[in-house]
Amino acid sequence: MYDPLKFPLIEEVDLVVEPNKEKVRIDKHIFSQVKRISRNKIQTLIDLNMVTVNDKNIKSNYKINPGDRIKIKIPRAEKINIEAENIPIDFMFQDNYLAIINKQAGLVVHPTLSVKNGTLVNALMYHFKDQLSSVNGELRPGIVHRLDKDTTGLMVVAKSDLVHQPLADQFAKKTARREYLGICMGKFKEKRGRVDTLLTRWQRDRRVMIPSEFEGKRAITNYEVIKEYNKFSIVKFLLETGRTHQIRTHMKHIGHPLFGDPYYGGENLRVLNLPKNQEKRLGEMLSIINRQALHARKLDLVHPITGKDISFECDIPEDMKKIIALIEEYEY
Repeated sequence: MYDPLKFPLIEEVDLVVEPNKEKVRIDKHIFSQVKRISRNKIQTLIDLNMVTVNDKNIKSNYKINPGDRIKIKIPRAEKINIEAENIPIDFMFQDNYLAIINKQAGLVVHPTLSVKNGTLVNALMYHFKDQLSSVNGELRPGIVHRLDKDTTGLMVVAKSDLVHQPLADQFAKKTARREYLGICMGKFKEKRGRVDTLLTRWQRDRRVMIPSEFEGKRAITNYEVIKEYNKFSIVKFLLETGRTHQIRTHMKHIGHPLFGDPYYGGENLRVLNLPKNQEKRLGEMLSIINRQALHARKLDLVHPITGKDISFECDIPEDMKKIIALIEEYEY
């Protein structure tokens, strides 16, 4: 809900839907009329009741009608002062231009309006001070790409503006190679495959991504089962795109959620079709990992300065090792 104390206004925009205008979703219509804010931002404003139609709150799926009076309240972006914090970081490599880190679980990559401390950026500012690229702005110094808060593994950090864009271009052009390892629920009929869908945010909970036939951004995940158990599979993933929650969404979509994933079915033990007397054991396994069992294991890049291929690999973290050990012990 809109709170004028929390969101001091910078601007109000009034729109009137023209006669004979096609009936489209309101977020799409606003996006076509107000170019300076993203569609995701528009949907967030709608969720906060900062967009009204004919003086009434609406939902993102509302379809406009001729003559509708749309009022949009656009808040001023809050200034965030990022403080350096002594948070341990596992550095795999670093030179004057870039660093490769093995990110731990529970670490948000960069500050937001709701999370201002305890992020990877806070940690990087402590370790590198002002030796980070500024290309991505003051909230994301050094950040070239992201991992979810509870996904572990390899990330590259730009320590100089000189290398930031060349590194980002490698991800955009898909010349950077990222390999993930995950513990998925169930046995795969197809041991190797390619999932190709559009991904968009779920209207009921905008933290969650869902596949869509009609809207969203294209997401492509290649997978290969590298070890199979009775009720679990160890799966390797190679990404052709880097969308939010891509692997997590795609694995739920094909019926094999990542074990432990609270948003994408990884705590739904019925998927495993085990006897009820196994629920206690499975509950204990969930308490060990308490996150999606996903790890960014390999990262291959070209160093922007030397032009040489650089490749890094890091082992899965202890919580995933313990889960695999229990799968083998219990013969799951």
